[in-house]
Order: sequence, then structure tokens, then C-alpha cells
Amino acid sequence: MDASKQVHVPEEEFEIPQELTAELSQKRRSQGRIIFDRFVRNKVATVGAIFLTILVLCCLLVPFIPGHTTPDTVGQTTPFAGMSWQYPFGGDNLGRDTFARAMIGGRISLLVALTSMLISILLGTVVGALAGYYGGWVDNILMRITDTILTVPLYLLLFVLSATFTDGTPTSVIFLIAIFGWTTSARLVRGEFLALKQREFVQAASTIGARGMRLMFYHILPNAAGPIIVNATLLVGSNIILESVLSFFGFGVSIPVASWGSMINQGRDYFDSSPRLILIPGILIFLTVLSCNLVGDGLRDALDPHMTER
Repeated sequence: MDASKQVHVPEEEFEIPQELTAELSQKRRSQGRIIFDRFVRNKVATVGAIFLTILVLCCLLVPFIPGHTTPDTVGQTTPFAGMSWQYPFGGDNLGRDTFARAMIGGRISLLVALTSMLISILLGTVVGALAGYYGGWVDNILMRITDTILTVPLYLLLFVLSATFTDGTPTSVIFLIAIFGWTTSARLVRGEFLALKQREFVQAASTIGARGMRLMFYHILPNAAGPIIVNATLLVGSNIILESVLSFFGFGVSIPVASWGSMINQGRDYFDSSPRLILIPGILIFLTVLSCNLVGDGLRDALDPHMTER
């Protein structure tokens, strides 16, 4: 074709479309930023995260708030005092500051829930990784142990063991919950390892000499981190309920240490005259567990590799 007959297209027609420019700009974001943007777009999960942040800050800072530094002082206010600016939740039957006690109780409940969750996730990850990676008799032994624990009624078992082996301190309750809370995590991690160990990147790492623990914890485990993180957030909520039930029936954190469960137990005798002594810790338990579940749902969508950008 003669060069003189070639059609000369104006340079303006070669401009990159705006849609393509936005897509390329979006691809330049880091993986962490993409996950964060996905999570923030979930408004309900964002509200849950904000509530948890405010609650944790209140629980940590309440000893430094003037007028609320002595939550266990009897007679700090009048018994069954109403709500006021100084005492937002009023006083209990002994004249103690209910707001300060609720925040201190929240600190204990969150401490038990978070610490027992970390121990459970650690145990469950190790057991699930060994079972899923090695398979065979290792898988059979570990999973049969897991199934045996799952078949035992959890609350009944915890009631019996707490009455026998715990001393009512948060540390003993943490280990008691963690010992029986790793089973779900183990089954989840096992399933992820079974699905991932046959993937091409694992076979490639094995070809170049990676073996055993390096394959498990350096190549496979990071790719299974998403479901583990989601399960951890959900486990916090279930541990809060578990600790509250134990404390309510007198098998958890013992009085005078405040926790939301023990506060409900103490306030049930005064439900007719002052129902807020039960409603306040009950509502805090409900909102905290609901927020943990909402954050877990948001993280599940944000960490999903098949999630499309919308």
C-alpha cells in the first residue's frame, strides 16, 4: 500500500478512554488498600468496627476519667441512683458507679475473649495445618480427637471443669475456654490446607526444594489467612457469650471482679426496681457480639479473592 494513500488518524483519537484510565489507576493500589476499600464500602461492617473501637477506648480509659476512677467503691453515689451527666448509667444497689463497673467489666470480658481467641486460633492452626498437610494417619488421629471434643456438650463440660479446676480468675477462665475453643479453627484450617497443597505454587515451591514446615507456614498458611482472620473475629463474639454465661452462673470470673456476666447475675434480684442493672450489661454484650459478627462478615467479603470490584 502506498504510503501517500495511508489514512492519517488525528492524535486525539488515540487518547486512553477514561474508563481504562480509572481501571489502571485502580490496579496501582496496594493489596492492603484494596482490602480496606472493600471493607469500608460495607457500611454495616464499618459501623460495627467504629463501635468496637469506641468501646475498647472507653474500657481502657475509664480509670483516667475524673469521677469514675473507683468503680468498686461502695457508697460512691446513692443506691439505685438515676442516670445523670456525672453517672451516665446511674448507681447499683450498693451505690457503685454502674458506668465505671460496666467499662471495667467490658475490659475483663474483652480480655478473656481476645486472649482465649488467640490461643484457640494458634492451637487450631497448628492442628489443622498438620492434619491437612500430612494427611493419612496424622489426619485421622488429629481429626478424631477434634470430633470427640465437638461431640461433648460444651457448656456442661465447662461448668464441671470450672467448678473443679479454676479459681475464678480471668487467667483460669481464658485457658479453660481456649482448651475447648480450637476445634472449629482446626477443621477450617485443615480444609484450607487440603485445597491449597495441590495448587501450582505449592508444587513449584516443592520442586525447588521447599519441604515440610517451610511449605506449611511460608507458602500455604499465608494464602489461608483470610478465612482464619474471619473465624477469629467471629470467635471473639462467641467467647464473650461463653464467658458471660459462665460468670452469670458463678463458674467464670468470680465476684468482686466485675464482668458483664457477673453484673447481670448481681442485678437479677433487683430487676423489678432497677431493670437497667441487667439491661445495661446485656445490651453491651448484644452490641459487642453483633459488631464482631458484622466485622467478620465485612472482612470475609474484603478478603475474598474472587470478590469483584464494584
